Amino acid sequence: MAKPKPGKSALTPSELSALRAQIALPPHIHWDPIDMDHVLQIDRSLAKQVAALRLETQSELHRVMAEGTAKAARLMK
Repeated sequence: MAKPKPGKSALTPSELSALRAQIALPPHIHWDPIDMDHVLQIDRSLAKQVAALRLETQSELHRVMAEGTAKAARLMK
């Protein structure tokens, strides 16, 4: 594949427009809507494990989003 000239994007104008539209929207974070607080109050050990898992999941989500954003920025250069 030929390397694009400096200042030129490897993306087509429509792809670039779609990418800009996706970046402009705030991220939608999805979570499990099931309310389990009453169960977690019974077993504090389980509550700690669930809280740690939620934090790890959130951390991973933000890491992946940051990597994707960095890749999008490189494509736009």
